[in-house]
Amino acid sequence: MTLETLAGGPEGANLKYLLPNAESAVCWAVPLQKDLIRPYLGKTHPNARGDHEKDNIDLNRKASDMSRIIAKFLVEKGYEAASVIANNKYREDVPNWNITLPPEISLRYLAVRSGIASFGLSGNVGIRGYGTTIILGATITNAILEPTDPIPAEESFCDECKICTKVCAYQMFSPDEKIEVNLGGHTFSYSKRVDKLRCVLTCGGFNGLHKSGKFSTFSPGRYAYPETEMEVRRVLTAAMSGQRKRPLIKDNSSGYIPASYSGGKGASTIPTEETKNDVVQLTCGNCQIICWGDTKETAKNYKILINSGCIIQKEDGTLEAFPPDKAKEEFEKIPLKKQRWYTKEYKKKMRQKTGPTKMMP
Repeated sequence: MTLETLAGGPEGANLKYLLPNAESAVCWAVPLQKDLIRPYLGKTHPNARGDHEKDNIDLNRKASDMSRIIAKFLVEKGYEAASVIANNKYREDVPNWNITLPPEISLRYLAVRSGIASFGLSGNVGIRGYGTTIILGATITNAILEPTDPIPAEESFCDECKICTKVCAYQMFSPDEKIEVNLGGHTFSYSKRVDKLRCVLTCGGFNGLHKSGKFSTFSPGRYAYPETEMEVRRVLTAAMSGQRKRPLIKDNSSGYIPASYSGGKGASTIPTEETKNDVVQLTCGNCQIICWGDTKETAKNYKILINSGCIIQKEDGTLEAFPPDKAKEEFEKIPLKKQRWYTKEYKKKMRQKTGPTKMMP
């Protein structure tokens, strides 16, 4: 795509942010391993979370490495070029960037405008045969390249089954309202975001329990569903404090902790208790990996997820999935002082246990 084919788009489509003399960009997609996704959705074995996380991180690294290789090639040919980090790299000059998480360049915009992928209802982009189980990459250059056209609407992978909007624990996506983006004279649409902080709470691993209470992500957080923006912010305040006290997630009895994303710094080394607050271990991503671009396969993924149970974290950091009612029982076995790491409900329980505080005369 070129400056012309991205004209009129949001700031995330501004190639000149990374390369002042930019004229064009090349974009690509690489697929996640589907054989690791269903065990992840179903929580079927102790390493299911870590296996998918490692694949996700490795693929983001690969997409970033590809960008650097292409940029180096273009520079050797006498052009200017800038590589794009595939994930966790944000515009830190934007106010409240750590909440809104604006990417340096929106790879989604580049992908849909160049015909690499098209928007799904969730706002994730995908391809027929793969759905949204892809990772994007791009390189920006001052070379003048010939643009390619977007994927025609009739060839989109998305049939708006709305399953992607149902799997978010805190319901960030509107199932009915859409927003539109114009890029170079082409209009694209996808589901309106109800409140991005709902995504922060869920994909950030603060909370995992779905609104229905029938299943969870791999996060052991069990905060009640917030109905209003104010409630969202109250949950976030409590959850940020609680998550810092939780043990690191360990994916099996040997205590192995896979490498995790480090906020704004790309993929990190294996985190420790000292560095755990600087990393985000992958516990969700459901809205992306649920869709395989085939209605029957996506519906099968949804069935696997909603029957996967709810996660409870043990003292050593390992996770175990239980049926919803059993999960409640197991959570009640956790000492009240430690329940506060996972929910706000411990306060009500503490009051019930100790009685109302008496006022001094």
